[in-house]
Amino acid sequence: MKTRFFLLILFAFPLFTLTVPVANPASAQSSTKPITIPEVVAKVNGVAIESKYIAFRMNQIVKNVKRPLTMREKTSIAKDLIDKEIVRELIHQQGKKSEIKIDEKLIDDEMAALRKPYTSDEEFETALKARNITLEDLKSSMAIDIHARQLLNEQIKGKINISDEDVKKYYKANEKKFLRPESFKTRHILSAIFPPDMLKSTPVKELQEKREALTQKAEERIDAIIKELKDGANFKELAKTKSDDEASRESGGDLDTIYKGILDPAFDEAVAKLKKGEVSGKVATRFGFHVIQLIEKFPSEQAPFEDMEKAIQKHLFMEEAKKLVEVYINGLKKQAKIEMFF
Repeated sequence: MKTRFFLLILFAFPLFTLTVPVANPASAQSSTKPITIPEVVAKVNGVAIESKYIAFRMNQIVKNVKRPLTMREKTSIAKDLIDKEIVRELIHQQGKKSEIKIDEKLIDDEMAALRKPYTSDEEFETALKARNITLEDLKSSMAIDIHARQLLNEQIKGKINISDEDVKKYYKANEKKFLRPESFKTRHILSAIFPPDMLKSTPVKELQEKREALTQKAEERIDAIIKELKDGANFKELAKTKSDDEASRESGGDLDTIYKGILDPAFDEAVAKLKKGEVSGKVATRFGFHVIQLIEKFPSEQAPFEDMEKAIQKHLFMEEAKKLVEVYINGLKKQAKIEMFF
């Protein structure tokens, strides 16, 4: 029996994944100087690709990397971002030529999903404005991505077959990959440095400027929560009313089963010291301050084939899909007129 998949695959490949280059300390020095990016970074068959998105993503990356980047690294990142925008534009243009129609409902559904965390349209639009994005920018970007997704799906449809024997061979050859690490089931209460409501309505720059004061407030909040727990408050009920983790708040802070190494190392270290039913002290992570209750611990174990079969099928499918898409995109590049200005 063969298993055939038809998946939405756009931007799931390394082709669209940005990698920060590794610095060589002996040959390069870090720099705080920003790189100069022209207003138009490239043209694809006469269509200009503006630098607005490139500069926005560059700033995000530079802030998130935990070390200063060299000028060579910054240039490499910018070129990588530009190349990905060129690919995106090529696929979009080809999609229009192929007359693939976009289902407007898909755009509406994606827009609804983005709006969901916000309490009102005004709050959502304020958050977009803080990031220098308009609703039209957002809808246009969604349309391009959906268009591209549909086109790429057409390129792989019916061309990839993963047999049951392929899946079994992969499992046997990679058994060590399917060794599950230790895991644990916990509840937690989070006092976030940037509470959810503030994140939705406050510009990023303003949040960073207030980080020190907000960190102090978050620590004071968790100290007060820990005092309530010591005085006999119920952990689950307190999590429902005082945790800043919106995903687990309604379930009383229940994080379900989590494998060691998934969360912040400080979280894992705190859990390792707890016995079943015990509550931790204050635990600091990059998100803020937590107090944790251990529900259960589970030892490392080998994941059975039956549990991994579907995941392996998807993995093998995606590996084949990457190859087909890369060949297709390289073909588009050869046929296109691409002008670079960076």
